Amino acid sequence: MIELVLIFILSISVSLFLYLYLKQKKANKYIVANTIKLLLHKEIEHKENKTDKEKANEDFLKFVSDSRDWAYQYIEDVQASLNKFINDIEPEIAYFDEYGIVGSAFPHYHSMKKISGAYKELKKLLPEDYDRIG
Repeated sequence: MIELVLIFILSISVSLFLYLYLKQKKANKYIVANTIKLLLHKEIEHKENKTDKEKANEDFLKFVSDSRDWAYQYIEDVQASLNKFINDIEPEIAYFDEYGIVGSAFPHYHSMKKISGAYKELKKLLPEDYDRIG
C-alpha cells in the first residue's frame, strides 16, 4: 500500500515537473522570439533613421568610388587613343624626321616640323611600356 502511495506521489510529481518544464519551454520560446523581433526592428529602425552626417558620409564614399572608377576608365581610354594615334602616325613622322630636311623647300615643311615636335611631346604622355601592357 505504501508503495502504491509512493508511486502515485511520484507520478503526480513527474507530471507536475513535466507540465512546468513544458510551460517554461513555451515561455522561453516566446521570449526568444520577441527578443529577435525587437532586435530586427531596432536594426531596421537604425538603418531608416541614419543621421544626415552618416548619409553624407555614405554619399561621399560612393562619389569617391564612382569618381575613381570613372578616372581609371578615362585614363585607359585616353591612353588607348594615344597609343592608336602613335601607331598610326609614327611611320610618317619617322619618315619626315629622316628625309624631311631634303624637302625643306616645300611649303609644308615647317608645319610638319611642328607636328613632329608635338607628336614627340604627346608620345611622352604614355608609359614607356604601354604597348607591352595587356
